[in-house]
Amino acid sequence: MRSVVIIITVNLLACGAVYAEHAVLPELTVEERLNDHFSSSLFDPENTALGAPDAAAAIARTPGGSLNYNGQLSGQMQYRGMFGPRMNTRIDGMYINSGGPNWMDPPLHYLPVSLMESIEIQRGIAPVSSGSGIGGYVQARGKRSRFVDSDAFLGSGDVQLGGRSADSGYNVGGIAATANRHHRVHLLGSFEQGEDIESGDGDIDGTDHRRSFVGLGYGVRGHNYEFELEGRHINSGPAGTPALPLDLRLIDTNLVNSALKTSLGRFAVEARVFASNIDHRMSNFQTRPAPDFSALPLPPFAGTDERFVEATGDGFGYALTASTAFLQGMLRFGADGHLAQHNASVGDPSFAPFFVDNFNDAEVNSYGFFGEWHRQNSGPWSMEAGLRVNVVHTDAGLVNAFPAVLADTGAVVNPVTVGAQTLRNNFNNADRSKTDTNLDAVLKLGYDLTDIVSAEIGFARKLRSPGYIERYLWIPLEVNAGLGDGNTYIGDPNLDPEKSHQVELGLNVQASDWYFTPRAWYRRVDDYIQGTASGNAAAVIFSTLAGGDATPLVFSNVDAELYGFDADAGIELSRHWRLDGSMSYSRGKRRDIDDDLFRIAPLNGRLSLTYSRTDWAVTMETVAFAEQHDISDTITFDPANPNNNNESTPGYALLNLYGHYRFAGSGVRLQAGLENALDEDYIDHLSGFNRNSAGDVPVGQRLPGTGRNLYATLAYSW
Repeated sequence: MRSVVIIITVNLLACGAVYAEHAVLPELTVEERLNDHFSSSLFDPENTALGAPDAAAAIARTPGGSLNYNGQLSGQMQYRGMFGPRMNTRIDGMYINSGGPNWMDPPLHYLPVSLMESIEIQRGIAPVSSGSGIGGYVQARGKRSRFVDSDAFLGSGDVQLGGRSADSGYNVGGIAATANRHHRVHLLGSFEQGEDIESGDGDIDGTDHRRSFVGLGYGVRGHNYEFELEGRHINSGPAGTPALPLDLRLIDTNLVNSALKTSLGRFAVEARVFASNIDHRMSNFQTRPAPDFSALPLPPFAGTDERFVEATGDGFGYALTASTAFLQGMLRFGADGHLAQHNASVGDPSFAPFFVDNFNDAEVNSYGFFGEWHRQNSGPWSMEAGLRVNVVHTDAGLVNAFPAVLADTGAVVNPVTVGAQTLRNNFNNADRSKTDTNLDAVLKLGYDLTDIVSAEIGFARKLRSPGYIERYLWIPLEVNAGLGDGNTYIGDPNLDPEKSHQVELGLNVQASDWYFTPRAWYRRVDDYIQGTASGNAAAVIFSTLAGGDATPLVFSNVDAELYGFDADAGIELSRHWRLDGSMSYSRGKRRDIDDDLFRIAPLNGRLSLTYSRTDWAVTMETVAFAEQHDISDTITFDPANPNNNNESTPGYALLNLYGHYRFAGSGVRLQAGLENALDEDYIDHLSGFNRNSAGDVPVGQRLPGTGRNLYATLAYSW
């Protein structure tokens, strides 16, 4: 599939570029940005360094944003209680599906911090043109070459070297480019690694990491078109993921991204084609002690048993968008899609016959069509209205497993082998082909109350079809797209799409020396997908005897609601001093029973005081989290499961210091910071439950947060 996708990508867009070269069309500039007439939050890494290797950590600095920590390279962005597959995350316009069933490689895994140009998150309701997804919309941009206003080629680039004390880690990366007014070329590269993290009370075992990246890009620009093509190769691992049942051994990834921007008459047109090929390998023995399965009633189990998983994820996506002036506003319409195929198989390195076909040719193919109109800065009113139709088709191939084969042959007939045989037969005989037709709608209104105050109101209906994990996990395993809750799960092919209805109220106050942007929101989700107690007798027997979990969960449709508020504010105290802050609160509950949703951040806030001069600035920041006692009993209250607990997590406050200095006229800048300056020992509310039996953190306890961390980045640009 990899070679076919690359050939299709190059030929489709090359043909488009040739057509544009010969057409007589007006000059065109198309900017790929979030809709800016309704507010968004931008994180600029050039002025605010991160003390972690994971680009997803930047989201925790935005109102409503948080980070679900699963490992140094495996963090999942959370926005207003939504995370994982519910988020719509793009890197340079690409949607990248995770290569493994436990999301050790979320989308931002594929953008190292040293190669990140910016991350922008749409504040509140995302436009339908951004794609499907009921959670937040995030657009991350990597570094790239830029055209220059010259016929001669001019060189440019930058290189960064960074280090951190908390994991004795370091990273190096940069870009080298050359360009003139018609052509641009760039080469990207980075390498990073780190050891186990230190908390405020000792090391957290199994949190080391390693990742390398290389990329090559080319762009060409004519009178009325612009074409770009970029390829990237990322190699990750080994890397620890202590909140998951296995660690990352290797993720070998190839990405291709291409785009053509041109105009056809009065229409600005953009076409994008992209592809991903991911080989993903996991194990439970490289960076943690292997578990003891000797009590299982199967022949190969004696003492500790090692397991590995080999998974692949192939994706191909496209987008075609046209925009034009219409009714004193801008009309945008188009079509997009993404086709993905996933495989995953479990093996035993010391017993070759053992296998479990976790997923076999599991497909998720989505085809979208949308129309959107927005009007901005025409009198006091602004408006955005959009409709989207998504047709989502999912399917999966036949599966099998070694215990089921033992029952087939009569070699071993007991509850475990018969249970596996029953589960396999039921899955293979079921109708696994499903097609959903989802209708999304967005309406947002803005009104300027005064010269400095504007109000916003937004309404949205958005749907999300179940993913391949939720529909096609046929045998109870700890596979759940990185929930990190320690439970075993089984899927349901008959799941319905999630249906989210959302309303949001906002206020924007922007004066010359202060700002304030509060938001209040409510979201009602019918058919919300989460785990509930499984009533499948074969699944319960297999999970009890083979997995040690007598209470497996099944992905189910339930009813939920989420609500909250978030705000950011700032004031310029004097010429050099300023005060900034943000506050976020998200609450998630079941509507069908009295229970909370899992892994949602409690009330939290940031307050920072900055002193800045022309070439340097320094900031003192306090980050505070309230106690979290609204915990899902369905997910965590299980005395028989040693892999999680139902304890509330206490509140905490951290003191951070950071700043930057630019060496005038040299192209050199230094960024440095001190996180958790007082070395507090605390529990990160959104960390998963520890599954690594080594070290001082017991299995089933939440992972502690990072201790004192001194970090610095030295960068040179030319």
